[in-house]
Amino acid sequence: MDNLQRLLEAYGGDERLQKISDFISQSGEPSRILSTGLVGAQECFALMGLQRLGIANHVFIAQDKEDAAYLQNSLDNLNTERPVSLFPDSFKRPLQYDTIDVNNVLQRTEAINRLSLNSKGGEIVITYPEAIFEKVVDPQLIRDKRIDIEVGESLDFETIMEVLVEYGFERVDFVYEPGQFSIRGGIVDIFSYGNEYPYRIELFDDEIESVRMFNPGTQLSIRSISRVAIIPNITGQFSSDDKVPLFEVFPSDTLVWIRDMDHMLDRLQTCFDKAIKFSEDVEILEKAELKEIFKDRSFIYPKEVLNHIDRQSILFLSKTSSLGTYDMSLDFGGRPQPNFNRSFELLIEDLQANEADQVESYIFTDSSKQIERFYSIFEDLEVKVKFHAITKAIHRGFRDDSRKVACYTDHEIFQRFHRYKIRQGFTRDQALNLKMIRELVPGDFVVHIDHGIGRYSGLEKININGHIQESVRLFYRDNDLLYVSI
Repeated sequence: MDNLQRLLEAYGGDERLQKISDFISQSGEPSRILSTGLVGAQECFALMGLQRLGIANHVFIAQDKEDAAYLQNSLDNLNTERPVSLFPDSFKRPLQYDTIDVNNVLQRTEAINRLSLNSKGGEIVITYPEAIFEKVVDPQLIRDKRIDIEVGESLDFETIMEVLVEYGFERVDFVYEPGQFSIRGGIVDIFSYGNEYPYRIELFDDEIESVRMFNPGTQLSIRSISRVAIIPNITGQFSSDDKVPLFEVFPSDTLVWIRDMDHMLDRLQTCFDKAIKFSEDVEILEKAELKEIFKDRSFIYPKEVLNHIDRQSILFLSKTSSLGTYDMSLDFGGRPQPNFNRSFELLIEDLQANEADQVESYIFTDSSKQIERFYSIFEDLEVKVKFHAITKAIHRGFRDDSRKVACYTDHEIFQRFHRYKIRQGFTRDQALNLKMIRELVPGDFVVHIDHGIGRYSGLEKININGHIQESVRLFYRDNDLLYVSI
């Protein structure tokens, strides 16, 4: 068993988490639990522990988008079984309602589908107040509207084009963002709103011969699939009557984590005030999608939140004035990682103190070379310290004296900024480069940055390490042949 699995199993058997799990399962009604003293990534291990103890689905309402992104990154690194979803707001920036981000819309759709369609449970969704302020389309309507495509079935070009346009898809030369499709000969590329990558459908006459997921930037196939579901734009294709608060999408066995209830309600009120002000000018907006959102006021009123969360079991991570009493209270007694100021002498003292107190020390980093660096430094200093290395990144370290665990992060030890990662999608520039390649005619002169001037001879599909990839075929003097990945 590796170090990470041993630590996860330790929290899966934690007595405090067992009390919470037993209380929720035995109460028979939504529970209100106050859990204080969870510090840094200790929250992530507690969440993973509760999932191992039988609480299937978790939705964590963080303080803001940055807090949510750090949590999602850490949980995604710890959860090896399935990805952890980030449920963002629909816009480029929270509280800035002038521009919709289609990649955010895609991530919202993915998260809703996973929560509502996965009967086995095990979903983890991280969000924040500005994101839950927007209502979501009833999952049943999404199921009714989706387009199912399966290998071996017939596909009529005219029919699929009409349906895609009706669902708000745009025909382009090369797809690079959700809501686009392209048709070239017997190939149909569709970028659904329900998946991170687009689908490439290849036909033989009118029969679907193959369906593959592919990377629009490299055109490399990711994997072949037998069946896909094309999801329309959930932001602009449905009216306010078709939309419900996010809380209504949660399965009954979902545990909602709330970082700060009072802060969440304040942020929702701020969202509401700004949305009302913005909607006053909605008629002068040129973007139809924005008009639909603000004309219908597809937002949740702050006072509605209290009514909706009554239906779910909630784990509060701080006391709130919005609730009088709790059904259960627990203090985990976590402490933040000490500030070492890049001093290995202080780190060594701390690790040796842990060993004396029989506390297990874990150092987290996303680089195996960093682990080697730690061993090298300790060897140069001629000291022996005991720690367990884990090549996974977490956003913040912590100490859990009850669990006899101390977790450190390399970026905190070295006082380096730790950046979170948010999925960015693909860019128009990548699609334009592909378009230029498609416009080349055999015989055209092209310049390769390394090999110089050659003649373009067309595109050819070649097998590279098991992946079918389109490549540019170039001829040089003496009929030398060069294949260049596009």
